[in-house]
Amino acid sequence: MNKILKALVTSCTLIGLVACGSGNTNIPEAHYSNDGLQLDEPLTEYSQVTVTSLKEGADLPIGVAVPAGGASNSIFVSEERKNIVLQHFSQVSAENIMKMDALHPSQGNFNFDAADELVNFAANNGLSVHGHVLVWHSQTAGWMESFSGSKVEWIDMMENHVTQIATHFSGRLHSWDVVNEAFLENGEYRDDGSIWYQNIGAEFIERAFTTARSADANAELYYNDYNLSSSEPKIDAVVAMVKDFQARNIPIDGVGFQMHIGADSPSADTIKAHFQKVVDLGIKVKITELDIRMNATNNDDALTPDIAERQKERYYEVVSAYLETVPAAQRGGITIWGITDADSWIINLYDQPDWPLLFNSELEAKPALQGVADAIADNQ
Repeated sequence: MNKILKALVTSCTLIGLVACGSGNTNIPEAHYSNDGLQLDEPLTEYSQVTVTSLKEGADLPIGVAVPAGGASNSIFVSEERKNIVLQHFSQVSAENIMKMDALHPSQGNFNFDAADELVNFAANNGLSVHGHVLVWHSQTAGWMESFSGSKVEWIDMMENHVTQIATHFSGRLHSWDVVNEAFLENGEYRDDGSIWYQNIGAEFIERAFTTARSADANAELYYNDYNLSSSEPKIDAVVAMVKDFQARNIPIDGVGFQMHIGADSPSADTIKAHFQKVVDLGIKVKITELDIRMNATNNDDALTPDIAERQKERYYEVVSAYLETVPAAQRGGITIWGITDADSWIINLYDQPDWPLLFNSELEAKPALQGVADAIADNQ
C-alpha cells in the first residue's frame, strides 16, 4: 500500500537541537511540540489489535505524554485523543505545559492555568500525574537565561522556582522529574549550555531534590535522562550520584529512563543490564518517555506490515525487559511519549516519515499497542 507523507507543520517548537544517542538512534535531547503535522497511514493491512484497554490489569502506572494548553492537538480540543487517554492510560505527563518557561514565564510570575486544567482533568478521571519537569537546562524562561547574580542569588532563584511550583501542586501529583539531563554521554556533568551548572555547580541537583521534598512530602522524586539504557558512562555516573545522595540522605526515589530508542539498538540485554544497575540501588525505575524510531535510515515512505510487526516486537521486547528486570515494588511505571504518530517530536525533527508511537495519525491502534499489552500480560 503506497502512502504519502503529507507534512504541514503549522506550529513547531524547536528547542536545543543537540544530537545525542548512539548507533542509528541519534535522538536529540530536547522535546518538540507538534500541533500541525498530518500523516496518512491506514492500518487495514496490519495484524489485528485486540486489546481494549492497555491499563486494564496492569499493576503499574501506564502513562502517556499529552499535548494541552494552547496546542491545536490538545486533548481538550481533540476529543479523539482525550478518549484514547481515558481508555488506555492510567497516568499522564504534560509534553510542554509544566516545563520551566511555561510555568514561570517572568520572574516572580507563575502561570498555572493550563497545568491546573490538566491536573484537574486527571483527578476527575482517576488518572495520576507525573510532573515534567522542575529543573532543566533547556526550555528555561528567557529571564532565567539573562539572570545576573552571585552563586547564592542563583541558588535562591532556583530554589524559589522549585518551591513555588512543587508547593502549588503538592498532594496532587504522583511524581516529578526533579532534574532532567544533567549528565553528558561520557558521564561528566553537563557544563556547556546549562545555566544551573555554570552558575551553581553540580550541587544544583541535590538542592533541587531537597527543595522539592520540602515542598511536597509525598510525591516521588526522579532524576531523568536520555540514553541511560545505552550509555554505560552515563548510567554509571547517575548511579554514583544516587549512591552519594543515599549516603548523605538527599531525597531521591527513582531514576527515569527516557527511552527514545531505535528499532534495533540498544539490545534487550543492554537495557536489562542498565535497569539492573538502578534496581540494585533499591529505588524505583521508571520509563518516562518511550518511543521507538522505525525509519532512521529514511528508506521507507510508508508503515508497511513488516515494519509494523517489527515495531510490535520491539515494544514487546522493551516492556518485557522492564518487567522482567524491575521488581513490582520498584516499578515507577511506563510512559509513552505521545499519543499519535502525528504528535511525535521525532517526525518534526527529522522531517521524514516515521511511526514511533502506538496510534497512527488517523487515531487507529497500531500493532505496537498490542505488543505493549502482550508484554504486560505475559510478565505480570
